[in-house]
Amino acid sequence: MKVKFSDRYIKALQPKEKEYCIREGHGFTLRVYPSGVKSFEYIYTINGKRRRMALGVYTHVSLADARQKHRDAVDLLASGVDPQNPPELPQTPAILTVNQLAEKYFVHIETHLVKRSVRQQKRTIEADVLPVWGDRPITEIRRRDAVALIEQVARRAPGQARNVLLNARTMFSFAVHREMIEYNPFSGVGAAVPSTAPGEVDRVLTGDEIINVWWALTKKGSEIVRHAILLTLITGQRPGEVVGMHSSEIDTDFRWWTIPPERSKNGRENRVYLTNLARKFIPPLDGYCFPAQKKAKGHLSEGSLSHHITYYLDPPYLGLPRWTPHDLRRTAATKLAELGCSDEIIDEIQNHKKRGVIKTYNKYRYDKEKKMWLEKWSKYLEELTVKPRVLLRSERVKKRKLEKLRVRATIKLRRGGSAPPV
Repeated sequence: MKVKFSDRYIKALQPKEKEYCIREGHGFTLRVYPSGVKSFEYIYTINGKRRRMALGVYTHVSLADARQKHRDAVDLLASGVDPQNPPELPQTPAILTVNQLAEKYFVHIETHLVKRSVRQQKRTIEADVLPVWGDRPITEIRRRDAVALIEQVARRAPGQARNVLLNARTMFSFAVHREMIEYNPFSGVGAAVPSTAPGEVDRVLTGDEIINVWWALTKKGSEIVRHAILLTLITGQRPGEVVGMHSSEIDTDFRWWTIPPERSKNGRENRVYLTNLARKFIPPLDGYCFPAQKKAKGHLSEGSLSHHITYYLDPPYLGLPRWTPHDLRRTAATKLAELGCSDEIIDEIQNHKKRGVIKTYNKYRYDKEKKMWLEKWSKYLEELTVKPRVLLRSERVKKRKLEKLRVRATIKLRRGGSAPPV
């Protein structure tokens, strides 16, 4: 039966031996149980199935509240949604602090970056970003804040300011991509702080410069550091990978050095052929080939190579235009190309990832070709640096002998004798 519900009507209803229902319309129902309990329900059909939805027990739920629940359920059903299984409402995401963002970002980069890159980014962000902004909500960071931070670091160390800019910008890009923030506050900061502009990145040493560097690195300073710098030039590998060389990475024939994926910048294993010239600069040690100095643990740091070039060479950089250990790697690549080596082989020697479709289909690693061209590169270096030095030394010996003969002839003539042939 269908009636218009009212409080007076509902209170007057009496229980029976069996439960019974009274409908007002549109599925709004009152069910009366033998115990005298009266309960509001919504009876509806969805996907061909009849369902009952409890709206509350009278008088714990008032008639007005029950009607409102019924109207809400009818609206959901009209939109094709089962009122007993409504979609979850999106929760408003919590606003993270910069400390919390950094924690999430560090976990993220550990999944796809090599350990060395992860350590470098952590060190940079923990040293110059978190102490200043750690407890601030990321939504409050504006471009003016980013500019002020980078300028503050740049006054102390322009090189570190570039690192902070690159790493912080990448971290906030991570937040943008995950809709934690609407925009990256570090976007455009490089243009606002000119001191963070990258320095020269195409420095290649000439033949004469290679000769000067080669012989300078046989003199002053730590032999381990000097040999690591020269090995960077000979092998064309990244300075950070050279200083981390371990005896376990070199085969028993002492001919192939395998850089494991976890030590490679791009996470790709690389086999490097060790020429006779390269082997001369690898200490026969068990463990790290270039161990840290002054009782420090682990291997030599990449920064030690740059420090040697800047502070131990006299004058700094040997008076040449500024050059870095990484420039030696670029020099090796350029000179290999001058010798006739193809870009494809150079990329394999220096462990650059293939591009385009070829990276999917060409899995050949060119070991035979790498050996051939590294041998040619070592021969070029020997002819450029070693042989001229030997010839120069022999010429000096000849000049000294001739000078001695001239002196003897002069003395004999003064004594009245005949001069020996010179």
